[in-house]
Amino acid sequence: MRNYPTDSPKAMSRLLALAMIADGRLAPQELKTLHRSGVLEVLGVSEDTFDDAAGELTQDLLTHSTNHAAGMVDIEPATIDALLDEVQDPALRALVLKGMLEIVRADQMIDHRERRLLRRALAAWGDGSEPFPAAA
Repeated sequence: MRNYPTDSPKAMSRLLALAMIADGRLAPQELKTLHRSGVLEVLGVSEDTFDDAAGELTQDLLTHSTNHAAGMVDIEPATIDALLDEVQDPALRALVLKGMLEIVRADQMIDHRERRLLRRALAAWGDGSEPFPAAA
């Protein structure tokens, strides 16, 4: 997996893109929600930067994943933690997490893989005491 500078637009974009594909598919509602939410603008991320980071994430996952069965890729917990670690600023973390939550809720269902990603983010970025919403 490639590394991005801490708190960079690509590091934040990659996490938003990961939230979109964590369940193994990209739902059109998730992309619409991302654009409608305005989170990219608030984070200072251009659409081109987001698109580049999403494409690079896909390439990296296909290259470094341990399981490609049925078009699925396994993302190791340590990999997720490393990606989360590239965002250090508490305000940026809060905005990225809000965006990730909006994305995974967009299709009215939070898949177990999406839930796992969000829980890892809360564990890495928070004190772990916040309640986590149940799947819709």
